[in-house]
Amino acid sequence: MPREDTINGERLKLSGYEPTDQSDWVTGLHPMDEMLRGERLPHIWCQGCGLGTALTTFISALQWLEKNQKWDLDKVAIVSGIGCTGRVAGYIRLDSFHTTHGRAIPFATGLKLAKPELNVVVFSGDGDIAGIGGNHFIHAARRNIDINVICVNNFNYGMTGGQVGPTTPHGARAVTTQYGNFEYPFNLPYLAAAGGASFMARWTVLHARRLEWTLRQAMAHRGFSFVEIIAPCSTSYARWNPEGQGLDPQKLRRRGLEVMKHYQKVGKIAHHTHPKDATITVDGNGLITEIIEGVFIDDPKPDFQAAIEQMAHSAKEKWIAAKKTLDERLQLPGRTDYVPRTEVQLGGFGGQGIMSAGNIIGQAATIYDKLRASLTQSYGPEARGGAAGSQVVIASDPIHHPHLIEPTSMIIMSQEAYAKYVVNLSAGGILFIDDGLVRLPRNHRQDIETFGISATQIAEDLGNSRAANTVMLGFWTAIGGVVSKPAMIQSLTDSVPPKTIEVNLKSFEAGYRKGLRIKGRQ
Repeated sequence: MPREDTINGERLKLSGYEPTDQSDWVTGLHPMDEMLRGERLPHIWCQGCGLGTALTTFISALQWLEKNQKWDLDKVAIVSGIGCTGRVAGYIRLDSFHTTHGRAIPFATGLKLAKPELNVVVFSGDGDIAGIGGNHFIHAARRNIDINVICVNNFNYGMTGGQVGPTTPHGARAVTTQYGNFEYPFNLPYLAAAGGASFMARWTVLHARRLEWTLRQAMAHRGFSFVEIIAPCSTSYARWNPEGQGLDPQKLRRRGLEVMKHYQKVGKIAHHTHPKDATITVDGNGLITEIIEGVFIDDPKPDFQAAIEQMAHSAKEKWIAAKKTLDERLQLPGRTDYVPRTEVQLGGFGGQGIMSAGNIIGQAATIYDKLRASLTQSYGPEARGGAAGSQVVIASDPIHHPHLIEPTSMIIMSQEAYAKYVVNLSAGGILFIDDGLVRLPRNHRQDIETFGISATQIAEDLGNSRAANTVMLGFWTAIGGVVSKPAMIQSLTDSVPPKTIEVNLKSFEAGYRKGLRIKGRQ
């Protein structure tokens, strides 16, 4: 069995590591050497900044997971956006991606969906995650994407000069709010919880050991995990606020330490606190007076990928059942006679099954009579009560234009639909009306044939007024329909709810018999 140092050395070689005797980076034997891109050090972070501690705890957590949970670090990806914290992705010797400002989370989401086996970590700052990328943050939490978001919060846009940000305490000063911040900041754990995150915590970099333990938990958690790390920005934020002892140049190098001492003084560990109450409290001058810290929520639930897989499994089962039904569907011989282009307009009010009726005609024509058909639909401004229409084109030849040009027949079930559509019926065309609902005006067109049936009354007498549309279909099929009766019956059986098949078939037959009687008298 190869020695552990041989394995580590080979991994470093494959990752592009330069041994100290081949580079200008001269270090001692540091326990994190193999995890750091030494050729990019020293880092650019300011003295007193907490990012070095945040990075150290992160690497320690990864090393612990590798050793104790058998994590393969070649399957860990680090994603960051723009900002001081974003440099973490460049300093750590893992697959890392430096994205555009605010876009770390959508990039990480795509990475996780494309490679579900990866452990994806977003490591970025408050301006990047909660400011520029705030919309992505809440939606990733809502979807419970299985990624880990580590947000180092230093209360301002540090890299670009200390401008006010989405987490700057109310009343605190920044380069762009010299008289105090008048906006109220985000409570990031509460924002994550409201979005639906299943793990969230907050620590300052002062709590390095606790932070490391929490990062282990967060990264092992299945689902969207969020850890906020409060860190001092010694150069920008701390210069303008009491935590950093003002602008005293003698304390420049100690400014981060002064801030940490203050955080230690005002910190309060309170595990399982409701995120709404996990506040960062300030006084009237913007001085932080209390920071609630701890692990607030650890509530595993199905993550996005698990939900997709569950849905895919369910959809597959439904498809198998549907395919079985389709394969076992009755096969009719189909029409052998030539059918020229025939256009049918159906109209009524919403709720009468006008769309369903058009669909039944189209299915009967294509699936069972082996013709060509197209279906289009239209609604009035009202969901119920307004004019609704469906248009079906049937032909033996391919249908190159799916919309009606010259309707040859119409099935009309409301007075409003009559007024809207009958003017378009071609001369010599056939009009079918529910004469219990449609009254013909004195100036009714004389150049068309008109046939009426009390479809709604017949359906009510048979026990279901909603079957009035199938009465009209039977009537249409008997007198002037271009689709065969067997095809219509099979399409009807396929289309209506199973418990209504019987009443719909009776309704169709009633309309069909009435149509035959009328046709026989012609």
